[in-house]
Amino acid sequence: MISRPLNRQTLIVQNKISDRDKLHEFLIEYVESHDIPGDTYNDLRLVIEEAFTNIINHAYTDNKSHTVTVELNNTESAIVITFTDTGIEFDPLTDCGELDEKADHGEGGMGMHIIKSLTDSQEYHRINQHNVFTVTKLYTKKNRTPE
Repeated sequence: MISRPLNRQTLIVQNKISDRDKLHEFLIEYVESHDIPGDTYNDLRLVIEEAFTNIINHAYTDNKSHTVTVELNNTESAIVITFTDTGIEFDPLTDCGELDEKADHGEGGMGMHIIKSLTDSQEYHRINQHNVFTVTKLYTKKNRTPE
């Protein structure tokens, strides 16, 4: 059972590749300040990059700048990441199709497979003309030895 969130932080970025660096910095600061294990960070770094790239590539059909909100929450045993955008309705859990492991994916096509393999749950909702995509990653904090 996942308990109530301990900490919530939000970052608003533009749907531009250059804003991936802001997301990485945001994640690094968050995991360091909340004592989240390094292996969990490594998985989440890939998850954030893949989810954000999907938003950049699929949410908007114009070439205008749009905001994407990324929210991080954690409990003692899980971190929850929520991506919210105002793009066209797109459920990545059903609209991306099944992974054909024999297919040549070249540049892309593996994003949702990566996200699903590195997180413990994924949810999509369309709320008030917003795409809301949430992933949860469970983790265990290592016991520290007294100094």
